[in-house]
Amino acid sequence: MDWVMIAVIAVVVLLGMVVTAYIITNAISNQMGELYAALLERELKSESPAPKREEPKRVPKEEKKQMSVSGVNEEELIKKLRQVIDEKVQRVLDEARHKKERLLMLLDVARGYTLGYISEDEYNAFLMKVLAELDEFKKLWLARFPSQKDKEKLNQVIAYVARTKLPITVKSKDGKTAVKLPPEEALIRITSSINNAINILDEMISSRGGNPAVTPLEVKLSQECEKLRAKVEKLEKQLEEYQALT
Repeated sequence: MDWVMIAVIAVVVLLGMVVTAYIITNAISNQMGELYAALLERELKSESPAPKREEPKRVPKEEKKQMSVSGVNEEELIKKLRQVIDEKVQRVLDEARHKKERLLMLLDVARGYTLGYISEDEYNAFLMKVLAELDEFKKLWLARFPSQKDKEKLNQVIAYVARTKLPITVKSKDGKTAVKLPPEEALIRITSSINNAINILDEMISSRGGNPAVTPLEVKLSQECEKLRAKVEKLEKQLEEYQALT
């Protein structure tokens, strides 16, 4: 191989190296430019002020007032509560009046015994039925009016009625034997006992008829309603003050 050929090959190789170096340098320069642009854009974003928060739209005063009470009409709530309590109490009082009528009916049966139309066993059977009804009524009344005083009165009513069971007896003068009273005298004792029981029922009906909210639970519910009313009024007042400032 002569020197001319070697020179040509050397020149070609040198040109190839130059071209390759140019291509590589140009690619690196483009990548560096893109990277710098990206870094610059990120830096500008970090330094830019935060966008303003959009102010909430004003709600009219009437609409805010409705929201403050959460759609609850406290007057209507208390009205419904009072109506429910009154209905429950009225049912118990009506039942007490019905038991009074049953005692008057028992007195009529006692008169029938005195006149000889009803036997002693028939009267006692009716009496046992009335006593069972009074015992159920006692549970109903105390569930609505849990009072120790009322419990004692109802026990007294039942005791008075139980005393009318035939035969009615009294102790003899020597106190050793029991003497059965004749129907006429027995009726006097029965009438006195039943009237005493009726008087107690009348007193209980009268004392409870004017105040429906008598149980501790009902009193507590009424108090909670009053607290709710006060809270709502306080929130509405604060809302009005806020509206005045804004």
